[in-house]
Amino acid sequence: MLHNGVGDVRRVFRLIMMVVTLTVVIAAGAVGYMVFSESGGDLSDLNDDGLKNRVSVLLIGADQRPDQKKFSTDTIILASVDPKTQRTSLLSIPRDTRVLLSGHGYKKINEIVSLKDLSTLESTVEELTGEKIAGYVQTNFEGFKKIIDTLGGVTVNVEKDMYYETGDDEDGYINLRKGEQRLNGSKALQYARFRHDALADISRTARQQVVLKAVAKEMFRLSTIPKLPFLVPQLMDAVNTNLSAKDILILSKVAVGFDSSNMVSQTLPGSFLDLDGVSYWKVDPVEAKKVVKDLFQGKTTDKVIDQEHVDLLKPVIPTPTKPLPQVPGNSQDPNGLKSPGHQVSIMVNNT
Repeated sequence: MLHNGVGDVRRVFRLIMMVVTLTVVIAAGAVGYMVFSESGGDLSDLNDDGLKNRVSVLLIGADQRPDQKKFSTDTIILASVDPKTQRTSLLSIPRDTRVLLSGHGYKKINEIVSLKDLSTLESTVEELTGEKIAGYVQTNFEGFKKIIDTLGGVTVNVEKDMYYETGDDEDGYINLRKGEQRLNGSKALQYARFRHDALADISRTARQQVVLKAVAKEMFRLSTIPKLPFLVPQLMDAVNTNLSAKDILILSKVAVGFDSSNMVSQTLPGSFLDLDGVSYWKVDPVEAKKVVKDLFQGKTTDKVIDQEHVDLLKPVIPTPTKPLPQVPGNSQDPNGLKSPGHQVSIMVNNT
C-alpha cells in the first residue's frame, strides 16, 4: 500500500488514470509519475515483479453522446508498454474487421459494444491478437478536442487536402489543407476521422496513429507540466476505464525513462471480403498473432492490404494496370447496402 492512506490512493489513482489515457499510456504515465512524486507519494514499495512484464491496454474512441448506452466504436487500438525495451506499440484494428461474436454469428468488430459491452470487445481483441489485456480506456470526440486544445495543439503533416461534409451537428465538416501544420482540437479530430478516400478506414487507422504519436510527443515537453491542472478535470469528464490501480501505478513508474520517439505502430493487415452485401476486413487469425508478436519486437510491415506493399498515408492514384485496392468503405464499396453505417457519400473537391 501507499503510505498516505486509501483516500490518497484513490485520488492519485484517478489522476494518473486520466494522464495515462491522454498520452497513449506511456507519455502520460511519465507525467503522472512526476506529479505523484512531487505530491509526496512513494512508489518504492510497489512490487518490482510487476515492472518487468508487458502491460497492454485497449484504447477505444467513439462518438458517444452523453445519454447513449449503446454505441459503435470508431477507433480500436491495442497499446502495449514493454518495460524491458522501453517501447510502446500501437496496433490499430480496422472497424470492419470480421469477428465471431457469441450469440450473434459473424459481425464487424465495431458493432460489439452496441450488441454486448466494452468488456466483450476487450475479450474479443484478446482472442484475435493472442495478447492479454489489462483493461480498456474509452474516450469521446468532445474530450479529445478539449485535451488537445489545452495542450496548445499538436503538429501534424497532413498528407493531402481533405474535405468531407459529415452531417454532424457539432463537427459538420472536415476541411484540411496539405502540409505540416499546428492543429487545434477540432482540426486534429478532423484529421483523425477522415476516411473518405480510396483506402477508407484503413488509411484512417494510420492517421489516428499519427495523432496519438503527436499527442505523446507534446506531453513530453516541459511546457506541458503547468497545464496539468487544466488537463486533469477535462480527462475526468472524457474517460471511461476499467484499469486497475496496480496496472496504472506500474505504467506510471516504468514510464519515467521512456522516449516518445520509441513508439511503433501498425494497422492489422487483412483483405476485403464481401458477403451478401456486407463488406468486411478479413483477418487471418494466425497472421494477426504473428503481426502482434513482430510489432512488440519493433518490427512492422507495409503489407497491409492483400499482402501488397502500400503506404497508407500516400494518396492512391489508380491506373489501368493498378486499380484501386478493395477495402471496406471506399468509393467503390460504401460499406455495402446491408452493412451497419452504410452511407452513400458525395466527394467534394477542396478548391
